[in-house]
Amino acid sequence: MLERREIPWLARKVIRLTAIFALVVCSAVAAADQTDAGAIPPVFREWIAAQKGIGSIKVPFTQTRTTPALKEPVTASGRFWRMADGRFRWELGSPASMILVFDKETVQLKESADAAWQTLKPDDSRVRMWMRFLSGRDMETESLTKNFTLKVTQEEKSFVTVAMIPRPLLIKKYLTQLDMQIQPGGKRLLGFRIVQGDGSTLLMHFGPPETVAGDHPELFQAR
Repeated sequence: MLERREIPWLARKVIRLTAIFALVVCSAVAAADQTDAGAIPPVFREWIAAQKGIGSIKVPFTQTRTTPALKEPVTASGRFWRMADGRFRWELGSPASMILVFDKETVQLKESADAAWQTLKPDDSRVRMWMRFLSGRDMETESLTKNFTLKVTQEEKSFVTVAMIPRPLLIKKYLTQLDMQIQPGGKRLLGFRIVQGDGSTLLMHFGPPETVAGDHPELFQAR
């Protein structure tokens, strides 16, 4: 069982790890038309294409976190809403104990159930990559294959796993590998795993996305 004082530390680690995911996904989408088609597995290109025009969605997920410092894995459920206009709400825990909200103007973060809401600047290190992901500003535009080697490591009837191995030594120091589990045909992302240089891992399993109808301004308030 985690002690209460460890929760904020774990929350910050989780946000930073999922920010890596956000950056990679956005870099992939931004660079899709600039890279050598032969260097990107077809299922990955199909998934990128499927993200365009996906609209407003809600996606449930299960997250499992391991580190050398933890005796047992830490698992939690969560959900996120991503609107077509860029608004975003990310919740971890049931009931939610960690929440990140972006309403197109303001970033609000609650790091634990007992923590107060924080209003952050867009360049705050805890949410900087999320801001790029959500708003599209200052998006990384360099070729995906410049920083990663992509290869299919497992291919089954229900999923294909694409491994992303970092090229630069500086990235390798902190990040060993990213694995994306994609439904054949690129229909949706089923799972995502981050393996850090110290052996820590973050594994996320995503449920089927649900279409969100309407505006729902209440989702993008600090509550």
